[in-house]
Amino acid sequence: MRRFLLPGLTAVFLAATPLLAQAQTAGQTAAIERTGQADDEVMLRLEVEGWVETKTANLVVAIDMALQGGQMADARDQVNGTLNALVEGVEWRTTRFNRQMDAAGLERWQVIAEARVAEAKLAGVQDKAKAASKPGLNIRVAGIDFTPTLAERKSVESTLRAQIYDQAKAELDRLNKAFPERGYRLRMIDFQSSDQQPMARPQLMMSKSEASSMPAADSAGGDGFAVSRRMVVGATVVLGAVAPGAGKTP
Repeated sequence: MRRFLLPGLTAVFLAATPLLAQAQTAGQTAAIERTGQADDEVMLRLEVEGWVETKTANLVVAIDMALQGGQMADARDQVNGTLNALVEGVEWRTTRFNRQMDAAGLERWQVIAEARVAEAKLAGVQDKAKAASKPGLNIRVAGIDFTPTLAERKSVESTLRAQIYDQAKAELDRLNKAFPERGYRLRMIDFQSSDQQPMARPQLMMSKSEASSMPAADSAGGDGFAVSRRMVVGATVVLGAVAPGAGKTP
C-alpha cells in the first residue's frame, strides 16, 4: 500500500514548530522572572529531636446506673457528684451516654466521662471508684492515658522548628561565605515531624470477664507514671542562587 503525505499538512506542521518553541521559551522566561528560579541549588536534610513530657493523664470513668421512676430527676446531679468526689478540681466531660429500659422496668444509664488529671491526684482513684459503688450504681476506671496533650506536643514541635531555622541560617551563612559572589538565599523549608512513641488509647466499656482477665499490673490506679515521648522534626532545606541575567533576553 502506497502512502501519500499531503503538502498542506506538512506546511502547517513546519510553520507551527517555531511558534511552539517560541512559546516554550517565553513561558520559561516568564517563570524565571516570576519565581526567581535558581541556577544553582544546595539541598539539605536537617533533623532535630526533643522530648515531650506531661504531668497529667486522661482519666476515663464508666458509670452504670439502674434507676426507678422517682430517681431519674436527680440522676444527673448524682453522676456529677460521683465524678467530683472521685477527683476534685478537674473539668469532667461526658463523652458517651446510653439510656435504655430493661425488662424489669428499670431505666439503665451508662455514662462515660473523661478529665485531664494531674498525676498526683490519680493515687487511689481505683479504690475510690470501688468504695463509691453500691447496688444500682457501679463506677469503674476504664482507662488512664498519659499521652501528652496536643498543646504539649505543639509546644515542643515549635521549639524544634526554631532550631531548624537556626541551622538553616547557619548553613546559608557558611555557603555565602564560601561563594560570596553568588548571593545564595533560602528558597524553601519543608517540615516533617513524627512522634516516635505510639499513642496509648484507653480501653472503654470492658465487660466483667474482660476486666477480670486483665493482669493486676494493668489495673490503673495511680501507680503508673508519665512516659516521655521522643519527637523528631526534620526539614528539607533548599538554598539557591539566581543565575546572573536570568529572565533577560540576549
